[in-house]
Amino acid sequence: MGTHRSTGSSREISKGPVTAAVVVVVLLAVAFGWWQLRPDSAGGAADGGTCTAGTAILDITVDPEIADPVRTIATRYNETRPVVRDHCAEVVVTERPAADMVAAFTSDATWNPVLGPRPALWIPVSSRQIESMRVPGLIEGTPRSIASSPIVLAVPEILRHALAATQVSWADLPRLQQGSLEAIGLPGWNGLQLALPPGDTTLAVAAAVAGTITGTDPLTEEAATGGQAVSAVSGLAAAAPEVVDTSAAITALSAAAPAEAEVHAVPVTQRLLAANGSTTFYVPAGAAPVADYPAALMSGPWVDQTENLIAGLFVEYLRKPEQQRDLIAAGLAAPPAQPVAAPPRAALDRLRRVLEKPVLGVHATALLDVSASMGATEGELSRLTNAVGALASTVNVMPPEFGLGIWTFGKNLDDGDPFEVIVDTAPLTDEHRGTLMSSLGAIEATAATADECYPALLAAYRSAVEGYAADRTNSILLVTDGPEDDSALSGEELLSAIEEAGDPETPIRVDVIVVGGAGTDSLRTVTERTGGTYKVLPTSNDLEFGTAMVGALTTP
Repeated sequence: MGTHRSTGSSREISKGPVTAAVVVVVLLAVAFGWWQLRPDSAGGAADGGTCTAGTAILDITVDPEIADPVRTIATRYNETRPVVRDHCAEVVVTERPAADMVAAFTSDATWNPVLGPRPALWIPVSSRQIESMRVPGLIEGTPRSIASSPIVLAVPEILRHALAATQVSWADLPRLQQGSLEAIGLPGWNGLQLALPPGDTTLAVAAAVAGTITGTDPLTEEAATGGQAVSAVSGLAAAAPEVVDTSAAITALSAAAPAEAEVHAVPVTQRLLAANGSTTFYVPAGAAPVADYPAALMSGPWVDQTENLIAGLFVEYLRKPEQQRDLIAAGLAAPPAQPVAAPPRAALDRLRRVLEKPVLGVHATALLDVSASMGATEGELSRLTNAVGALASTVNVMPPEFGLGIWTFGKNLDDGDPFEVIVDTAPLTDEHRGTLMSSLGAIEATAATADECYPALLAAYRSAVEGYAADRTNSILLVTDGPEDDSALSGEELLSAIEEAGDPETPIRVDVIVVGGAGTDSLRTVTERTGGTYKVLPTSNDLEFGTAMVGALTTP
């Protein structure tokens, strides 16, 4: 027989349905809140969306090379009547070369209205331009590529065949630029004649050449400032035919007689080359650069939250398959699978300076301390002998277009002067190289414990200014184990005198190596003011000392 609940107690309500009801209400509230705050539609109009907050304009600045397809896509986006945070979103595209934008964003000048409105979204040709204007707080997150195009060398067919047959690499370009093309089977051609018009493609080629030669990808700041990279890029730039822009270079390339043309090769994006009605190109062996058209969300004070949100949504819209078809139809390729790693800004700035003003070698003077303390033994030899040995090794590896001279300093060395000119600074012809090598063997430490370092350095500096070699890095390397300066010239007077003797048109870099000594603040300041290096090393009897000597005398 069944039992019944007691009629004396009230009926309990089950907790399960109550809990479920509360959860449903909370979820509905969250969903409603999301619906109210959501970015309505990533690519089209939100059903039932209203523009109660008015119109929000997204200003985009786009490089001319990709402006047409982006403008077409923007028009289609606007036609979907998107609503974002109760704003009617509207995309407005301004076409402006990326170089102009880099210059504007990296200067302290007031925004030039000629550039159009300051953008909330910027799409240049490559990540190299993003890095070139990298300013803290200016770009939000990591820009996303919307398309790509390989960077190639536009060449006539006969040259393309010769380059491909010999598998010419990026590292080979400086040699071919400065010589003939006989080595690749084209006798009578006056070198590669690679034009380097202003723009990203030229910078990309310079980075590829420097990166291949130094074995760094992407190119590092240290590699970009090294002698190998500077020499290679300088060789490209110094022998490049003069052209106004890429269009003029392609026109010159189209001459009827390729061997006699002023231009034999031009760096371009493959997309631009196809748009000019030509498809003949060569990609040198090695890591090839690419134009990756990154979309950068700007985060300056002129960009509000709504504009920033619209910018992110429009980037997503650009990357959707429907819009990618438009970009591909315009001659572009899909975005790279992985973000493109560009060299840092400092490396790119160094490449630009070399392209603008090639450095065709070093014109250096070595200033050696020969005071008594340099005769101290370090390892099996004296400190001075180690220095002379490192100098001799450097002479052996320096190219003939480099210049080198040797001075010594101490006290009362030459008719009362604190210095002696052992060999004048001059290009390293076979004769001059022989003179240097024979003179090195005669350098010995003196009996004087003191020296007159500051007057000797000042004299060497003034001499370097007078004998300035154009298109070279002019420098002085001072090697000392002190100094134990016993002159009437103070450190402050030295700095003032060097500043007075200097000239921006004839810059002289001063490098200092202090071995086994303390150095001085004045010498350190000289190196800082002249763009040189200051190294304090514990001994001359190790590889670090020799490397420092070679680096100072061979780095442009």
